[in-house]
Amino acid sequence: MRAASGLPMRKLLPLTVVAIASSVVNLALAVITPGFLPATIALAAATAIVAYRELKRRDSEERALETALGHLAEFRLPLPDGVCERLPVVLQPMVNGYDQVFLEMQRRQVALAERVERYSFMELHSEDIVMQIDAKGLVKYVSAAILTHLGYTPDEMQGIRILELLHPGETDYWIDSLKDAARSRRPVLLEGNWRHKDGRYVSLEMSLRHAYGLNGRVAETIAMARNVEARNELRDKLTRAAQTDHLTGLPNRAALAATLAQFRAASKERPFVLFLFDLDRFKQVNDSLGHSAGDDYLIETANRVRSILRPGDSLARMGGDEFVALFDGVATEGGARSIASRIIDAVSQPYSCHGALLHPKTSIGIVLCDDPELASDELISRADRAMYAAKRQGGNLAIVYNATYSDSMRKDFDVEQALTLALQQDRLVLHFQPIVDAKTKQPVLAEALVRMRAADGTLLGPSQFIDVAEKTGQILQIGQWVLEHACMQARRLEEVGLPTSISVNVSPRQLMHVNYVQSVETVLEATGVSPSSIVLEVTESAVMEDVEKAKATLNHLRSLGFRLALDDFGTGYSSISMLKTLPFDILKIDRAFVLDTEGLAIGPTTLGAIIDIGKSLKLTIIAEGIETAEQSIGLERLGCDLLQGFRFFRPMDAAAHAKVLEQGGRQPLQMRSKIVTQVDRVSLF
Repeated sequence: MRAASGLPMRKLLPLTVVAIASSVVNLALAVITPGFLPATIALAAATAIVAYRELKRRDSEERALETALGHLAEFRLPLPDGVCERLPVVLQPMVNGYDQVFLEMQRRQVALAERVERYSFMELHSEDIVMQIDAKGLVKYVSAAILTHLGYTPDEMQGIRILELLHPGETDYWIDSLKDAARSRRPVLLEGNWRHKDGRYVSLEMSLRHAYGLNGRVAETIAMARNVEARNELRDKLTRAAQTDHLTGLPNRAALAATLAQFRAASKERPFVLFLFDLDRFKQVNDSLGHSAGDDYLIETANRVRSILRPGDSLARMGGDEFVALFDGVATEGGARSIASRIIDAVSQPYSCHGALLHPKTSIGIVLCDDPELASDELISRADRAMYAAKRQGGNLAIVYNATYSDSMRKDFDVEQALTLALQQDRLVLHFQPIVDAKTKQPVLAEALVRMRAADGTLLGPSQFIDVAEKTGQILQIGQWVLEHACMQARRLEEVGLPTSISVNVSPRQLMHVNYVQSVETVLEATGVSPSSIVLEVTESAVMEDVEKAKATLNHLRSLGFRLALDDFGTGYSSISMLKTLPFDILKIDRAFVLDTEGLAIGPTTLGAIIDIGKSLKLTIIAEGIETAEQSIGLERLGCDLLQGFRFFRPMDAAAHAKVLEQGGRQPLQMRSKIVTQVDRVSLF
């Protein structure tokens, strides 16, 4: 039953009881004490007001509680404004806590939705494949990018065992790598070839991370994969560029190292042979025809040798004009020589290059290998020694390496080191051997021989170090030293009243050096000697190395006032017509022809023919190596002008030579073209 005010009767009962009790008390007091009636009425009214207010407060709390419980029951949070404040104080913290929890849940829900939206956007627009794989290796989820890279739709991939798409040859490696990653609980980055829907294989790089269950085992794997074919193609292109000789297209030295290692590893079962070869006189082609011609020459050589390779063989360019060829399955020296002959034949065919017809020649060093323990550097070093042995024998030749070449190389190295110290410590010495007039037997010239004083004081002859100096390039420094000290010696002799001229032998390497003329002029300026007192002597082989360049250099030197001599005439390939075009004043006959005068009867001989040639060209003729009276008499009869050898004088130091000049009644050297003063000749050899 509800009262007229709308309040339930049970809620009005306390107020009614209080009001009745108050009324009874008030009536009793009024009867007993009539004077208290007003106070009694006021007290009753106040009591009724308080009771009403309490009733209203409780009613408000009950209504707020009903609202809060309704919202909580329907999870409609946060509560409307003012509801929480009207709840009983004891309930406010609990309801407010629910409200805060709801707000936090709502915030997280919004953040999660944003994250899902972001990831969905990224997945939709990313070219990378995202996969979720269960513990059995079955695909639970895969992004749409799988269609672009492998041709499958996400639905087609659902439930597929992912490793079934991997190239069979890579499966074991992937399984082992994934197990290792699971044990170490680390992510792993792997690359593999995956089967496209059309059957071809595509290179994918995959980053995989395992997720673990409460039992510590792998529950699933998250993988992200990207196509790396373009990257791999660029990497391979860069690798090929780094290992390819850009001029010839052959593998370069770096690539050769890897190839040679493979050949060595299998050499016990399959022996192979290494050929190291270069082009004889390649520098002359470069210098005379230009670098472009030299490049074309190298390309042509590479193509010619490449044409004789068999499957499995290899050809590489070491650098410059050096090449290395590896021929597989060759176990005998005979087989190696047969291949070397084919290489020489291929290279040596005439070649028209920039308007010139070249006749290429090559020197080859051969090393057979059936020992995997033999280092690659040692193999190449042995081939290099054999190749230079072939060059020393004239070139266009193949030589098989043997141990003697190692001993020779070690000896050459020791000589090079000793020569370096000798140059640094000024331990070179000039000795002179007088040369006499064929008729009067009076000294008119002197050959000065360069010596090297060893660390122990021993004097070493030129035959013990000049060849090494020529190969190492130290000959340039030695030649400069000889020229400088010869000019100083000539100046000293002139100052003591013994004016002389000095002939300085010029090595082939000096003659071909681009700065040789400039270095000679520098010495002349430093010493103050006149060029007319200097005779520069070159060998026939030096001139023939590059006739045109030699001719230009000799003419330049001749224009400066030097006299020129041709040494070792008859041992090379120079022609009479070529000799006529060169500005020589003196012709020196090699000592080998002097043997022709033993027991000589007047008649035609090779030596006589050479002397006649010199006379016809108006050259002064010198013969060396005279050791017997018979040789002296025979050369005099043939018309030789000057004689040199132990028959007359042995080499001596500068002081002894000066004494010979003082006592010998010097006479001027009579040349067929003109009269010159006495000549002292200095030779490096």
